[in-house]
Amino acid sequence: MVRWGVLGLGRAANSFANAIKEVENAKLTSIASLSKNKNFKFGEKFNIPKNCQFNSYEELINCKEIDALYIATLNYKHADLIIKISEANKGILCEKPMTLTKDESKKVFDQLNKSKVFFLENIAYRSHPQTNEIVNKILNNEIGNIKKVESSVGFRVNPILKFKPGHRLFNKKFGGGAINDIGCYPVSLVVLIARLLKNQVNEIPYKITDVYKKNNFRGTDDEGSLKIEFHKLFDAELKISIKEILAKPTIIYGTKGKMIIPNPWLPNKNTSIEVSTSEKNYIKKISSKYSVYANTIKAASDAIQQNNNYCQFPNMTWEDSIISSKILTEWKNYLYKV
Repeated sequence: MVRWGVLGLGRAANSFANAIKEVENAKLTSIASLSKNKNFKFGEKFNIPKNCQFNSYEELINCKEIDALYIATLNYKHADLIIKISEANKGILCEKPMTLTKDESKKVFDQLNKSKVFFLENIAYRSHPQTNEIVNKILNNEIGNIKKVESSVGFRVNPILKFKPGHRLFNKKFGGGAINDIGCYPVSLVVLIARLLKNQVNEIPYKITDVYKKNNFRGTDDEGSLKIEFHKLFDAELKISIKEILAKPTIIYGTKGKMIIPNPWLPNKNTSIEVSTSEKNYIKKISSKYSVYANTIKAASDAIQQNNNYCQFPNMTWEDSIISSKILTEWKNYLYKV
């Protein structure tokens, strides 16, 4: 049994605490928040004993009664916490984004390579069986050579939150903005496809060819798009928004046809993808024993029990997190320069 602790008790922590109930080899045993009130309410809701409710992150990080920690704090705290937890020799599941810049990512992985502890960036769809199905269809050349990917993710946040300077989505210091919050989804997908086609993700040359931005008066990005070219492989058009719902399916185009993924980011226990070519057109139904977040907890807990320091592909590998962070950093640099 992997004994998990949680740092930060917001919405992501609640999702984790509900999902871990599905996982037979994992248990939430401890929590930490800088707010005693949050500790009390969360502890009551999820039956966490009072002696396992900590009022500082460091206390929980150094607790000998846990094996791994889930980082669910504000984005800007992620990098420092990853380093502190790795120094304490505990496994790490970090809510996306792993870090806010590629420089932070380098510091994080320099430390992880020293400590050799388990680490996984929580981009949950990567642990779902749907992703395995996508990978297999690309490797089996069902739609031919990949030429283009169109992918988007967006939701509509309450506009009044812009006038709350402390809200995480609209505070630049906290790592707010659409790119930091949801850009990792389509970026990590094209990184996955590039890895499949080259099998060496760090050596794949790419070029950002076009950027659209729309910032708000708080100085963070509300929506945007990115066109990226993976040299001699494929092009991608990515769109994100926290102003409107973008419910379009992700489409992967190949020389023989296309693959349509209606629910790419939060697939249910029962989901499907569509393959359409000149020779065949069918819908592949996919089932999962676990919910989307529970799949990630299961993958992480299995790896920790097996003394591995990473999850097997198509889960987010360390290399995938590094290259995704690099692309996201460059995307943000374009936004604030253009």
